[in-house]
Amino acid sequence: MEDLGTKIICLCGEKTVNEAIEIFKQTDLPYKKAKKLVTGCNRVCCRRPLTALFNMLEFGQVDYDEIDLMIDQMNERMSS
Repeated sequence: MEDLGTKIICLCGEKTVNEAIEIFKQTDLPYKKAKKLVTGCNRVCCRRPLTALFNMLEFGQVDYDEIDLMIDQMNERMSS
């Protein structure tokens, strides 16, 4: 399995999970504005995994398995 930290979480911004984590940690913006820092757009294609990651970071614990599952589901929807 590919290292989750290097897995692309946002296709629009081509950001990895690790990059998204660093961006979210470095800002005190609310989710909607912080998401734009990661995605660079207003699309909702990667909303579920990014919202979950943002909330997990806010509560102090990231469930990487859940994020991985959400990314896989997002990629399946995009390819069908």
